[in-house]
Amino acid sequence: MRFLTAFFVGLLCSAAVAQAQSSDPPAPRVTLDIALPPPANHRLSGLGPPGRLAVGADGSIYVVTSSFLPSSGGILPARSAHIELLAYTRDGTQKYRTVLPVQAGVGPTGFNAESLGVVAFPSGETMVFLSSSNTRVALPQDERSVTTLFRIDANGKVQSAASVLPAADVAGAFYRARFYLPTADNGLVVGGSFGPDPLSWWIGKFDAVGRRVWQAGPGPAYPEDVYGLAVKPDGSVSAIIQEVEQMSGLSEWTIARFGADGTPRGRVRFDRLGASFVLLPGFWVSGIDAFQTANAPGLARLSEQGKVLGGASWPFDQTRRLIADGDGVAAVVCAAAGPLCFVVRAGVDGKIRWQSPPGSFTDIARTPDGQIVAVSWSADMLSASLVRFADP
Repeated sequence: MRFLTAFFVGLLCSAAVAQAQSSDPPAPRVTLDIALPPPANHRLSGLGPPGRLAVGADGSIYVVTSSFLPSSGGILPARSAHIELLAYTRDGTQKYRTVLPVQAGVGPTGFNAESLGVVAFPSGETMVFLSSSNTRVALPQDERSVTTLFRIDANGKVQSAASVLPAADVAGAFYRARFYLPTADNGLVVGGSFGPDPLSWWIGKFDAVGRRVWQAGPGPAYPEDVYGLAVKPDGSVSAIIQEVEQMSGLSEWTIARFGADGTPRGRVRFDRLGASFVLLPGFWVSGIDAFQTANAPGLARLSEQGKVLGGASWPFDQTRRLIADGDGVAAVVCAAAGPLCFVVRAGVDGKIRWQSPPGSFTDIARTPDGQIVAVSWSADMLSASLVRFADP
């Protein structure tokens, strides 16, 4: 608790510094704006956690979309549904558009993608992880799955579609992931939660052909989740986990470390600082939302040993997504008073480098040359576009 006290004292002291920052940060340049068209007569669905956007080593952009053709009344299962992977070159030319062979059942809004994430590899290959809450699928069960890991080659051809078995023997369970990270051995680390809703925290590593190499979790109770995940150069994994203590029923927040082979390497507890975390060299950064503190929202820096290293003022009520951006962060941030959000670049001192015009953003990713790509949605969440921002 003394670490939190020191943090909030520092945050109050930094308020005077924040007053010196312009109330109107500069706007970024828009270097790309591409509509993401659904199939004819279909609607896009933006429901579900983030993870649907990735950028390749050459600046290529990959986005995975979910779409559906609603039934006449909108209550019965959709008349058709698609999961597509769209790839674009750095200049915005479409490389391919691939419909993935999804096996899950169809609900009123399509495949009900609780997990839908894509990662890109230096070879130009990609992997897509899909888990649906439509648990009614055709028999036999061992030939069809509500969770599938797809491998797609550089030309957009599906190389494999591996069924992902449940993390535990629980009826009606699915994965709700929020982190998808490529590994140096062409594998994938996924983090989030698993179970029938409400869910327990879970992390899994998959190899290049979709086989699960190791997993940590599911956690002992619910609701639980993974709020930060990072793969280090040596293949080891660091995670921010919220876990429910079985005896007390209270939440515990921990920094957990795992070896490249999944071997646990220890945990440290810390007092909750926020719900969005990203690992920078040497420390975690967390965005503290207005509803999580009696004080003003802020950014906190947390060592991997669980010690608060410092904090800064942060002029946004909610931080929905944080990613590493050089020596700072890029984020999707929102105001409590309205539905519109912003994409920002900022230092860990809370100073805003630029702020996009308002919009509805669900995913962001950094390009090799330091630009920020975002998935931007219409107000009704039925159409979307790719927007790339650069420094003013």
